[in-house]
Amino acid sequence: MVRVISKTAFALTLGAVTMLGACKKSDNATDTTMAATDTSIKAGAMSGTSMNAPATAAPVTDAGIFAALAAANQGEIDAGKMAEAKATTAAVKSFAHDMVIAHTAMLNSGNALAKKLNITPDPAAADSIDAMSRSTGAALSAAPKGAGFDSAYVNAQVVGHQYVLDMIKRDESVAQNTELKSALTSAEPKVQAHLDRIRTIQGKLK
Repeated sequence: MVRVISKTAFALTLGAVTMLGACKKSDNATDTTMAATDTSIKAGAMSGTSMNAPATAAPVTDAGIFAALAAANQGEIDAGKMAEAKATTAAVKSFAHDMVIAHTAMLNSGNALAKKLNITPDPAAADSIDAMSRSTGAALSAAPKGAGFDSAYVNAQVVGHQYVLDMIKRDESVAQNTELKSALTSAEPKVQAHLDRIRTIQGKLK
């Protein structure tokens, strides 16, 4: 995948999965923790830039696209590794594992293309993505292992991949280099497939 976000990304939400044999008090505690986690991430995700209307104050450059690409892919890798360790639902763990593999390949591909084109990524263009990744990572770290974490991770992936898909579509029209444009076009169906898969998983967790 190549470009991925210009300004923010990744957020989460979702209801819990009922755990057999859990007492009512335990359920209430889990719900409270999950609600706090969801609120924290949604607040960070929505600050500054709308999920469907990225900021346009500064022009998007190829250097910025590459920087945002690297930051977004790294965020996916980090979240996926955490989910591999903390998720308990088989489908969620499998998705997380595949995201680590897929986004590592995308990260390497994007970095290689930038090097080939002699384009130095613009770190400033990825500041918001880096901040959002840290915020999301902290929220996922705080989420309880099990149903609470699974719900948080899944919802982050749904929102994040939709945002990434929107950014790819936008940057296909503003990228200057033809090879970068082609890479973005190739990345679009991959991100769409990720989004479709995680939405299916999300539906089953409800």
